[in-house]
Amino acid sequence: MLIFVPGKQNSTLLHALLIGIFLMLGVAFAVPAHAQSGGAQFIIKLKNSVELSNAPSVRRLEKEGEFLADVMSRNNVDATWLRAGSVGTHVMRWGSSVRAGDQQSILNRLASDPEVEFAIQDRPIRAFATPNDPSFLNQWALRSTASTAGAKFDLAWDVVRGSADVVVAVLDTGVIFETPDLAGRLLSGYDFVSDVPTANDGNGRDSNAADPGNWISSADAQTAAFSGCSVKNSSWHGTFVAGQIAANTQSDSDVAGADWNVKVLPVRVLGKCGGLLSDVLDAMLWSAGLDVPGVPSNPSPADVINLSLGSPTTCSSFEQTVVDRVNAAGTLVVAAAGNSAGAADSPANCNNVLSVGALDRDGSRASYSAIGSGVSLMAPGGFSNGLVGLGNSGTTTPSSASLVSKTGTSFASPLVAATAGLMRAINPSLTPAQLRSQILSSAASFLSPRSSACLANSGSVSCNCTTAVCGAGMLDAFAAVSAAKGTRPVANASSSANGLGTSGFQESAVGLNPVRLRGSASNVAAGRTIASYSWEQISGEQLMTGTRSTADVDLPAPTASSDLVFRLTVTDSVGESHSSFTSLRVVASGDSSSAPSAVAGSSSGVTTPAGPAMDNGTGAVAVVSSGGGGGGGGGATTLPGLLLMSLLVWVFRKQGSAGAKLIAQS
Repeated sequence: MLIFVPGKQNSTLLHALLIGIFLMLGVAFAVPAHAQSGGAQFIIKLKNSVELSNAPSVRRLEKEGEFLADVMSRNNVDATWLRAGSVGTHVMRWGSSVRAGDQQSILNRLASDPEVEFAIQDRPIRAFATPNDPSFLNQWALRSTASTAGAKFDLAWDVVRGSADVVVAVLDTGVIFETPDLAGRLLSGYDFVSDVPTANDGNGRDSNAADPGNWISSADAQTAAFSGCSVKNSSWHGTFVAGQIAANTQSDSDVAGADWNVKVLPVRVLGKCGGLLSDVLDAMLWSAGLDVPGVPSNPSPADVINLSLGSPTTCSSFEQTVVDRVNAAGTLVVAAAGNSAGAADSPANCNNVLSVGALDRDGSRASYSAIGSGVSLMAPGGFSNGLVGLGNSGTTTPSSASLVSKTGTSFASPLVAATAGLMRAINPSLTPAQLRSQILSSAASFLSPRSSACLANSGSVSCNCTTAVCGAGMLDAFAAVSAAKGTRPVANASSSANGLGTSGFQESAVGLNPVRLRGSASNVAAGRTIASYSWEQISGEQLMTGTRSTADVDLPAPTASSDLVFRLTVTDSVGESHSSFTSLRVVASGDSSSAPSAVAGSSSGVTTPAGPAMDNGTGAVAVVSSGGGGGGGGGATTLPGLLLMSLLVWVFRKQGSAGAKLIAQS
């Protein structure tokens, strides 16, 4: 056990007191390591710290202890010293009264202290969430490997892994519902292909969104219906796109999807040789939960619509109207920019659509990708390195599930759609405009693996993207979900008693409820609301039983000397919470030795002159309240704090210092 012993030549009472304070703060010498779970430590460095050797002198430890004890005391931090760290730091453990949700606000308070160089969480380090799907190591598009265009989903999954309450509509060729790696992830959807030959399922629109295959045979190509269409096998395009978004991750089979929990709404709009604009636009409206004549209402409106399709035209007024209505319904539209190496296709080039171009693994523009002012951002689409995903071995009709490699903006787009789905899982109140803004503002800077930069008229070449022709940057799912997480609510707890507040001014008393707790100054991030308040009493004479759920609470008068401590927890509309503390020192009438002349405020670390003590007629005087400001306990609310208070009173009484009664409150 390290013991800080003052040198005999400096053993003044004040010196002994400071060392005693530090030892009380440092009771962790005797506290088992399991007192709190991992992540319950922080690292602090004082501006006057020196780097300690592996065998530091007692005097050096003593001086460090004095400085550190002073900082902890005036900032009212409930923490215990664990060890001296490297580079002049100290490792501290949070006290038992500090809730995890309050730790960052306390660190912010410490960091603002003029004698502190920094204070940071001693956070746990772990391997990133790595799915056990066998082909994940080949899915470079989902990873954050250095010097590649991977979209950093592996980092994003440490923030959020999605929600089954979020729906991404995939408007495509339909899906093969029997694909094992999509089990449990697909809603029933709808088939909007109105032309029977194109539909290839024997009928027009119906409730069956299954993909029957879209092959074109030599005989088909000779008919008027498919004249000009290329002979090809079935693409299973919609199944691949759905798998990019929602293949079952951590399933120990096949591939990983970008979102571990999202539901996919398969909406069939493409068949043999493509589809019709009218079908696509009807399907967009239906997917967003809007009415379409002759079609039953959609029971699962989508948060995001993915369009891995388009045509080389400008956005028509009809398309723009549909996009606008879908946005107004709260649904984001994400679309592939196109594979013609020129300007973005429609509907990707409509206003308020996230238009997605394609990058190869090294960050270069895939030579086929559309570029220009109509492109919002770039995402992995592959060229030399394709994207691995879900397919089917059937050349015409479905057969057995298989893995395939594909390239195209069609497969860059669903990665952006999946990112938006993860963001909605964090914050369901994000509007389409906010989703677009946060995805674009969080995009990563382009890489420069090639010798030349892309130009709007570059044609089919691999080149280095710039913001002039490739949009805001490269998709960064981790940065986007971090932006969506945003700022936690701020619980702003304050208290007053008998009209006496922290500023020392007098208000009129309120009948039999002179103790007032106020939380109405709490606030939340933009786009959120406060879902609940929860007040609870931590210590002191029991004025409150259970919890109170209103922003402001009035309590009856105390009857005896007491340190009243209350905690306010505020939870916002997306489930994020924050707590802060406020406290009152109540002194019995006539107990002048306990009435402080100054009080340390927990939010600022400075003393505020107290107003005159007021007798409330109950035999006790409510002397002062100190604001919580995100405090995490400590001071008089913990054993070290109570010992410190007792020691202070004893010392000053022994010294005859009647005018220097400082009471540290949390």
